[in-house]
Amino acid sequence: MNSDISYDPVSVIDEKEAIGETAKIFKDIRETMNIPLITSIWRGLAEIDDSLKKIWTIARPIYETQNPEKKLKEIIEEIKLPLLPKLTDDELSKNRLAPKDWEDILIILKAYNRSNGMNMVVLHSIIKQNFPICLNIKKNKKKKIIWPVLRKLQKKEEIKPKIWQLVCNVNSICAPNGTNSHVATLWRHLAHWPFFLEIMYIKLNKLSEERVLQTLLFKTQKYLQESGLLIEAKEYFNNDLSSRAYSIIKNYVYEKDKVIRMVVIGFIMQKWIEKQKIFALNN
Repeated sequence: MNSDISYDPVSVIDEKEAIGETAKIFKDIRETMNIPLITSIWRGLAEIDDSLKKIWTIARPIYETQNPEKKLKEIIEEIKLPLLPKLTDDELSKNRLAPKDWEDILIILKAYNRSNGMNMVVLHSIIKQNFPICLNIKKNKKKKIIWPVLRKLQKKEEIKPKIWQLVCNVNSICAPNGTNSHVATLWRHLAHWPFFLEIMYIKLNKLSEERVLQTLLFKTQKYLQESGLLIEAKEYFNNDLSSRAYSIIKNYVYEKDKVIRMVVIGFIMQKWIEKQKIFALNN
């Protein structure tokens, strides 16, 4: 087996179940990053000694600037995402999603793409630049995003077995261990719409078979290494993270099949829905 995420996104702490300092940090992450949810990297770190607090202390000043958002936009533009094919006549005949469903799916994709994308940019820069302490960093007043209420993130046991198989199938695309890979939280959140998972599996799997996705993952990985976010820092931390926490973060941002994979696939799906918005709102 190839290397998978060293924690299981399905079983790590639910942000709604967090208490004490962990709950306070989660709240601060949401407010600072301007996101409506906590993705699994932070929830995974919360279960490893004081790694969550240590990493968030370093990362927070970087997220307070507009630099991660600008760098993420730059990367997405640079790698030139393909547009997935439109729905076929057969797929259209099977569509039971109302316009509100498509809108809800798009909101979830935007939330995860923003969170995963900014995490990819910032945590990669922290690891590459040896844990910088950003002193006198210029903070930008950012426009607050008003997120609508997202559909509930279901636990595995709340998802019907047939739908869970769909989740595992689409999660397997470019994943290290195929259908046995840990399930990225985005797919679990999209389990409310089995039809969408079916369609995405077909269309994304074709991109994988044609090696288009793999090329995009490599381009993103290379761009991060060569032109990722640079931080002006006057001091650097001595890395005192546990070996497990350090390994989790490094693998998360350095390996193509971790957050890079979810950012690329997530933005491909977002682009597809946005381009078909007329369809989505009128069918």
